[in-house]
Amino acid sequence: MVEALGTWTLNYLPEEGGRYTGTLTVAPDVVEFVSLYESSNKTIVKAIFLDVGSFAASGGHGVYRYSNDKEARVNLPVSDIAQVKAAKKGMMKRAEITMKDGQVFVFDYGLLSTKKLVETIESII
Repeated sequence: MVEALGTWTLNYLPEEGGRYTGTLTVAPDVVEFVSLYESSNKTIVKAIFLDVGSFAASGGHGVYRYSNDKEARVNLPVSDIAQVKAAKKGMMKRAEITMKDGQVFVFDYGLLSTKKLVETIESII
């Protein structure tokens, strides 16, 4: 098993809507988000994570999102990441990962700095 370069507990904000708290782990070959719990609105969760069309719309790259009744996952292969940047919305700090096909994944870290997270991802892309 490959050792993680870092792990953060934060929120994933899919473009389709919703907010999912979980852990983001950065490893040499993948950035992986695993939810700790699902939102109370299961309809949104199912629409986001079970929609096969969203995978096809992403251009078929290695982004893999799925959900069962216990967890949701987002796997972002390092080879498909174009850039990562720190961003702010009001006082909330975010890390935005842009894939080579233009799809953007937003991870909200609240009031905490995303500097170390962004630097860790930049070191592997």
